[in-house]
Amino acid sequence: MTDKTTSAADQLGAQKNTNAIPQGNPSVISSAGAIGKQFNPEGSIGQIGQKVGGPFSKDGLVGSQFDASKDGIAGHVERAVDGPRNPSGSAQK
Repeated sequence: MTDKTTSAADQLGAQKNTNAIPQGNPSVISSAGAIGKQFNPEGSIGQIGQKVGGPFSKDGLVGSQFDASKDGIAGHVERAVDGPRNPSGSAQK
């Protein structure tokens, strides 16, 4: 993703009102939240990609976009909600 997108996600995450329960992190869509954790490799949705393998595995072209600790789609969402695996301001350079 671009630096502009990363910067926007960091700015959103810095605003603590992006999490409906700021003191009760994790946000439901963060990697540790009720919805987001289902997309982790060990979650119910993530396990499907692991079983299919290839580009859908956690290290594949598609599956890696769902790794919240990286700079893919999930990483930007994680930053925007200030989640535990990729908190706001942690952009990898």
